[in-house]
Amino acid sequence: MKKIILAISALLILAGCTANGGKKADFDTTPIVGHDAKDFLYNDMDNRPFRLSEKKGNVVMIFFWRMKCPDCKVEMKSLDALARKYKDKGLIVVAVGADAINSAPISEVVAFLKKNHYDSWVDLRDDDGFVSEAYGVIIAPETVVVDKSGKVAAVEHGKADWTSPEKIKLIESLLKG
Repeated sequence: MKKIILAISALLILAGCTANGGKKADFDTTPIVGHDAKDFLYNDMDNRPFRLSEKKGNVVMIFFWRMKCPDCKVEMKSLDALARKYKDKGLIVVAVGADAINSAPISEVVAFLKKNHYDSWVDLRDDDGFVSEAYGVIIAPETVVVDKSGKVAAVEHGKADWTSPEKIKLIESLLKG
């Protein structure tokens, strides 16, 4: 009898049996363009609170990165240039360090940010993965762009050049809107 129950259970798992007809699960957290961005309250690395919903009226870029990610480090250079150029025009960049404590000690992250003069954005340390999970981020780099009304305007999976004409046009159009 136990063998039959195990066999049926295995078949159901392999067949992908779902109660909702094969639709995505209700807990899917992948950001969808045009939908509300997921709000979060988190302390930055200087222990100041940052709540996304309090930034309405600004364009917010949420950049997920990891210390051991070479593409993340390359993207940070263009992101820093973008942040410096549009900071006074309503652009807020939030760099979410998605490393666990054991994969990148905080002292290593702080030294890296300081060495590269990355002080044009808000730095969050997502030790417990809360923000990454809220946005369905599995692989870095990933950037979620939130418009002035708090809606997801764009999602960039993988490395991007934020100084390219295409990306500049996107950000400028959101800042005007």
